[in-house]
Amino acid sequence: MQKICTIIPVYNEASRLEVEAYYDFVSVNSNQSLLFVNDGSSDTSMEVLNDLKNKNISQIHLLNLEINQGKAEAVRQGVLWINDKLEVDIFGYLDADLATPLSQIPFLCSEFNNKNLQISFGSRIKIQGSQIERRVLRHYAGRIFATYSNIFLNLEIYDTQCGAKFFRNSDENMSVFEDKFITKWLFDLEIFIRFKKIVGNQIFPQKVKEMPLQIWTEKGGSKIKLQDIFYTPFQIIKIMLSSRS
Repeated sequence: MQKICTIIPVYNEASRLEVEAYYDFVSVNSNQSLLFVNDGSSDTSMEVLNDLKNKNISQIHLLNLEINQGKAEAVRQGVLWINDKLEVDIFGYLDADLATPLSQIPFLCSEFNNKNLQISFGSRIKIQGSQIERRVLRHYAGRIFATYSNIFLNLEIYDTQCGAKFFRNSDENMSVFEDKFITKWLFDLEIFIRFKKIVGNQIFPQKVKEMPLQIWTEKGGSKIKLQDIFYTPFQIIKIMLSSRS
């Protein structure tokens, strides 16, 4: 059974952390562990996480960043911590609000039986039998974003920004997280660009697979501001230019 560690970046999430869901998940999945990265929270998130860790010290881990650094760096620091502290076959990350529920982790990781696969990531595509709850405005904003990504970065991906991505523990994937990302919210794009630069352009579907999620529910309280959306095209161009260096 493959060992899997999932990073959960946390920033002022004390009131939204579904503590029992996390505890129940690891209790019934002995091959799963969770690494919570407290990203300089100013609320009681750290206290909540410490209480959760004390309930299962072998499967629940905690990394505390004293200063808020943003989701991109929180995830990257989590990957580096896993590489240094744990022996796992697969690592990945989910959003703390569990818009992608924990039940989707085994589903997303099931494709790693294919030895060639390096990255498996969730996609909020509505297909028959799926339960995808997303506001119409956010859906169309996502389509515009995907169009920009395809035009400027040549990424034929339906949903780059879904916060559910998993990676084989390999040298190639560790190299992706070696350096800091240049953007705070579009680092998912940078992941794909960096991976392509390392292994070559032919990454779909043998090395990278986009998997339609069975369940995804939009949660409120997004930390992305209006100005972040406004600057998206400029950030994409920044990523494009950096990939050519």
